[in-house]
Amino acid sequence: MPDSSTLWSRGIGQSTLVRPELQEDPFRGACDLIHEPDLEQLQRESLVSPTVSKWLLEENEPSSKYFTLTELMGRDKQDASVWSAKEKIGKEGWAARIFAKQKENSYWENKESCYVPKFTGTGWQLPVLADLGVSSEDPRFANAVDHFLELHNVETGGFSIRPRNQKGFEPHVCNTGNMARALAKAGYSKDDRVRKAMSWLLSKQLSDSAWNCAPSGKHGSFLATVEPMWALSEMIKHEPREEWKEAAAKSSEFVLRHKVYKSDRDESVVLFDFLKIHYPTHYCYDFLHGLRILAELGVARDERMDDALRMLRAKQLVDGRWPLEAVYRGWRQSHPMHGTETVSRPEERELVTEGWGTDHTSQLEEAGKPSKWVTLQALLVMKRFGLLDSSS
Repeated sequence: MPDSSTLWSRGIGQSTLVRPELQEDPFRGACDLIHEPDLEQLQRESLVSPTVSKWLLEENEPSSKYFTLTELMGRDKQDASVWSAKEKIGKEGWAARIFAKQKENSYWENKESCYVPKFTGTGWQLPVLADLGVSSEDPRFANAVDHFLELHNVETGGFSIRPRNQKGFEPHVCNTGNMARALAKAGYSKDDRVRKAMSWLLSKQLSDSAWNCAPSGKHGSFLATVEPMWALSEMIKHEPREEWKEAAAKSSEFVLRHKVYKSDRDESVVLFDFLKIHYPTHYCYDFLHGLRILAELGVARDERMDDALRMLRAKQLVDGRWPLEAVYRGWRQSHPMHGTETVSRPEERELVTEGWGTDHTSQLEEAGKPSKWVTLQALLVMKRFGLLDSSS
């Protein structure tokens, strides 16, 4: 059984800390692109210290402990410590704090719509809870899913951003991808409504193998593509259908062709926001989220990831942890601009980079500080791409 003190991170080059079997250079393809000071920083071999391991395994955040044990350390899910952590999810820590704000044991913030306000409505809380390990076995989650599906499920396939009693009740790519992933992860992968949602998503994949939320969009966007990809990653785990695997492979190639965060025309950064690490990402995107989805899809290590992987390593703090660099502010008020004609407000994607946001900011941890969840996801990405080794 792996011990928390024996998780090693392999960087560029070698050092006396590296055991013989780890003395290889997984970033060699990217080295030519790095300026000398950056290379010097990245060459420092880093042990995932007992201090970081113990921090991730602290009892006060059972989601962090559960996924550290199962995904990072490879513990059996029947292990007593794993069971103990799993049982506490939703009762303590982040998920419990989200549930504490639930109304009538079934919805958050707005009973008439799960999409607004951003980012504290039901449709934004469910994906975070599923990501934290909450499942349909929790009646509070199951009730919220029933509420969401009653309002936003489109019978022909997909999930709308508007409730069924409003004009414009039609499936939406980003909302469908986010919710299909959340529902599949929480135990609804065989639900007919989720299967129909997946079929609808595949019907909307563009000729460049990506997606766009705008009905008139002809070229894929990062923001619209990662949600269907995330849904595919979870559905394939439950049933590896050929059409799902094919769609996942094609869209993964789209992300790799763009080197995770760049234009495929001139390699400029598409949006500087992509370079900051956020959580939750909601309908947005950053380079770590892209790497995470590629890793969860089982995509093999590719040199076109190297710039993003190098940036991930560079953002690691000197104590071995990663920071939560920003969270999305959400709405200043509970209603959208121009009444029900819109589902947005101009401030929703403004960033909180230090401290805590407002009542409509969905936030697990303090911005600008070391983050358990971000650190865990960064380590999992490195492990899945062969840059982290755990051995007994």
